[in-house]
Amino acid sequence: MDALSRLFAVLTVTLTVGGVTSLAEQPPVPDSPPPVLVAQNAIQRVWRDPVAIAKPKALCPQWWDAALEAGWELDHLSTLDQILHRESRCLTQAHNTTLNADGSTDIGLTQINDRSWCLPTRWYPNGYLQTLEIINYCKDLFDPLTNLKAAKTIYDYAQKTNGNGFRPWGK
Repeated sequence: MDALSRLFAVLTVTLTVGGVTSLAEQPPVPDSPPPVLVAQNAIQRVWRDPVAIAKPKALCPQWWDAALEAGWELDHLSTLDQILHRESRCLTQAHNTTLNADGSTDIGLTQINDRSWCLPTRWYPNGYLQTLEIINYCKDLFDPLTNLKAAKTIYDYAQKTNGNGFRPWGK
């Protein structure tokens, strides 16, 4: 019983001192809320602005404006948003170098496969995306706007050839 009394006393003192300290260290309340940090890595920080947070059920709303600029239609943004989150967790520097059995890599926000879309093939000796002058090198796909433009081109190709533009992403 004596040990239980000591434990209770230590917890009481800790909570009291901690509570007083935390009250004393509160920063002043700003006029407008600051942006909220949602993801961070050594290369980039991704911020959600208050307007983007208001977008319904968005996982990567910080890329919606860039997607629209890249040519995506408003009614595709919800599906594209899910793809961005699943493929890269909304990070522009995402680079899968190990998971593909064929040794290919997936690059950027939408994880565009290098072997399929930017390396030379017998049909596109300079690479598909290079032939269309979207990129010069596969590493260009780390740029978010370029990646979203390339993804839109791939979407359009898949829509034209098999009637499902999101098929390259398994949708």
